[in-house]
Amino acid sequence: MTDILYSPKKINVPDTLVLIPHFYDRAGFKKLQTRARKTVHLLGSDVLVFQAYALVTGFLGYPFLLTLLEFIAEVKQKEIFFLGTAGSLNPRWDHPCALNITRIHASSVFTHFSTCQAFGLKDLENDQFERVSAVSVDILQRETRSWLKSQESRGIDAVEMEIFPLRLFLEKPFVALVVLSDRVTGNGIQPFSDVERLTKVFAGTFGFIENLIQGDKPVGDR
Repeated sequence: MTDILYSPKKINVPDTLVLIPHFYDRAGFKKLQTRARKTVHLLGSDVLVFQAYALVTGFLGYPFLLTLLEFIAEVKQKEIFFLGTAGSLNPRWDHPCALNITRIHASSVFTHFSTCQAFGLKDLENDQFERVSAVSVDILQRETRSWLKSQESRGIDAVEMEIFPLRLFLEKPFVALVVLSDRVTGNGIQPFSDVERLTKVFAGTFGFIENLIQGDKPVGDR
């Protein structure tokens, strides 16, 4: 379309983009800031530009994320890596660990966004991360007992807030990793108490992404 009124000045970044809602490893983030070739403060978020990739962090939910992406030049042509946190819907996972989301489902208002209610994502084909299906919600209050039963019947393992609309916006698969930060049950959302472990798993997963980008190892579509 040529008549869009909102057309911000674009930021030129490398061909790979890493999207992280909240960078849990704060000490690691401070080190990244010193390594960055350029830092852009954007709507309360940060864009850190390195030689091989750019990092966008400091957002919550899809409206904020998609607004930020409008500032990135040729964003739909970028190789995308997403690293977020998610709630476990599966009793197998009752502690912080990293998972590779290879299929993302719609829930709540997202069911009205597309006739397709689930999309495949990229498979890292790495035994370090179990491959799971996840569901996106637009706000935390969507989790109810009846909602949980519905997700269990679909075999969904985790819940998060950005991946389905991001997949729809980009119109292509991308790598999506999440670190489980809580367990969602019929009795409520129970945050994992081991914050140190969560931070360590997050830092290790981000390091894996950095190494993958620098090694330029291909990953498969699902």
